[in-house]
Amino acid sequence: MITFLAVKRIAKKTWVWVKHNWQVPLIILYTLALWFLFRRKNRAVSILEERNKSYKEQIDAIDKIHKEEVERRNKILEEYNKILTELEEKYKEDKLELDSKKKKEVKKLVEKYHDNPDELAKLLAEKYGLNYVK
Repeated sequence: MITFLAVKRIAKKTWVWVKHNWQVPLIILYTLALWFLFRRKNRAVSILEERNKSYKEQIDAIDKIHKEEVERRNKILEEYNKILTELEEKYKEDKLELDSKKKKEVKKLVEKYHDNPDELAKLLAEKYGLNYVK
C-alpha cells in the first residue's frame, strides 16, 4: 500500500516536472479542449444539414401542392367558362324559339280577332302583361 509520504514525494516530483515542462501539459489540455469542442461541432453541423434538408423538402412539398391547386382551379375555370358559353348559346337559341313562338301565337290571335280589335287588345294585354287603355 502506498503511504502518505510516498504520495507526497510523487506529487513534489510531478510539480517540479510540470514547472519545468509546463508547455506539455498545456498542449495536452489545449488538444483535449479542442477535441471536445470540435467533436460536438460535427454533431451540430449534421443537425443543421438535416434541418436544411427537411426545410427544402417542406418547401418542395408546399410548391407541389400549390401547383396542383392552381392547375385544379384553372381546370374548373375552363369547365365553368365552357358550360357558361354553352348555356348562353342555348339561351339565345331558346329565346329565338320563344320569339318565333310568340310571333306565331300573336299572328294566330290577330287572324282570329281581326274583326274585333278591342277584344284582341284585351287578350294581348292579359297574355303579355301589357296595360289595356280604351
